[in-house]
Amino acid sequence: MTHQNPNFFTSRSTTKEFLFSHSEDRIDSIQERNRRSDGSKDPIEDLFEKMPDLLDRQQLIQVVETDLASVSKLTIIAFSFVTPDAKSMEKESGSTEETLLFISDFCKRNKGKLAKLAARRLAAVFPHRCDIEGKALAEELMSTEPVKGSPRLFVGVAAYPTIDYTRNQVVENAEKALDHGEFFGPGSVTFFDAVSLNISGDRKYQNGDIAGAIEEFKKGLLIDPKDVNLHNSLGVCYGVNEAYDLALTAFDNAIRLAPQEIMPLYNKGYILSVSGEKEKAMDCFMKANAKESGIFEVVFHIGQTLLEKGKTEKAMFFLKESIKANGRSGPAHKSLGSCLKQLGLYREALRAYKTAVKINPSDAQSLCDLGQLYLTLEESLDVATVFGEQSVRLEPDNGLFRFCLGCIYLHREMLDLALKKFEEAEALGHDSRSKIEEIHQRRIDVRAS
Repeated sequence: MTHQNPNFFTSRSTTKEFLFSHSEDRIDSIQERNRRSDGSKDPIEDLFEKMPDLLDRQQLIQVVETDLASVSKLTIIAFSFVTPDAKSMEKESGSTEETLLFISDFCKRNKGKLAKLAARRLAAVFPHRCDIEGKALAEELMSTEPVKGSPRLFVGVAAYPTIDYTRNQVVENAEKALDHGEFFGPGSVTFFDAVSLNISGDRKYQNGDIAGAIEEFKKGLLIDPKDVNLHNSLGVCYGVNEAYDLALTAFDNAIRLAPQEIMPLYNKGYILSVSGEKEKAMDCFMKANAKESGIFEVVFHIGQTLLEKGKTEKAMFFLKESIKANGRSGPAHKSLGSCLKQLGLYREALRAYKTAVKINPSDAQSLCDLGQLYLTLEESLDVATVFGEQSVRLEPDNGLFRFCLGCIYLHREMLDLALKKFEEAEALGHDSRSKIEEIHQRRIDVRAS
């Protein structure tokens, strides 16, 4: 009954510019279904309370750490009861009670101790059982009536010793195996492994615990050093923490293990790009694009890199490809607008920037560039002014934006406002002396005439 691990991490997503495959988090939705919408007590909790020998979590950990301190090997089997909806909750009490009695009897027969971990979750410790024996024990339990075919039960298994985990950590590992097992559906038996840690690390990452995620991914690699997703995920964490050398090592390991995989190749390119090694970055991006074309992040960064190198015609092609891949990306529309503006395609650039602002009304750079495009075209100067003023409001410490707004005021002969903006831009470090001098000269000329 042991299930083979499916590939949980085939769906790519972007996290802080990196490509990162994370597990679809089904567990929260399962636990959400287990909550009684009417606030009444879960019938399984009543059944748990009727089990006099049931330990709590702390008592279970004490048994593992103290009572079984001299035992060289042990297995924890964790159980989770899941009910699809409230109606079946009302019908489940009898059959679940039978299952609980069976589990309790099974534990006693095999010298195990049973404990409650959380709502609808139990765990049993079995001394003198290694990982293979514990797995066999769980499969024996699940293949025996009345548990067999039950739509409500998931099982996770963890053993001590496993790499460098302490005794008390085996309880938590059994829960991670249980979380892992809930991806397989009811009736599954899942042993704690590298994928369990990948799922646990992914969840920590999504919750902002980068350090915790790193530890999970590193532990997973101790179990399976060839897991490509673990190497890539570890690299992403290092990249987010700006530990670029460690990130590159992790991505190189992933590339070595799976040369056909896009994610670590792109991620290595991104690290190289932010480190200023644009040529090496472009090589990675182009190799990734050759393996699978049309991935938004890949073609977008190819376009960006080409734009930075002044290869605007080539950049335009890839930036348009990035918009085909993800038309809701404000940065892609903004970069395309910049590219088109450099090519002198001002009308097309206007459309691109307008889309960027529609997607992200707080995009100060696009607002500023829109104002300058209208100024270049010498039309809709009222609109240009509004865009320029909004960019300054959004980023008041940006000297360039104040300078650009000053140019709009100057074109409209609003000299006092223009002078003020140029002086502010100068104070913020943007060279505006020539414009300030121009205004002063114009005032002198007016007085002279």
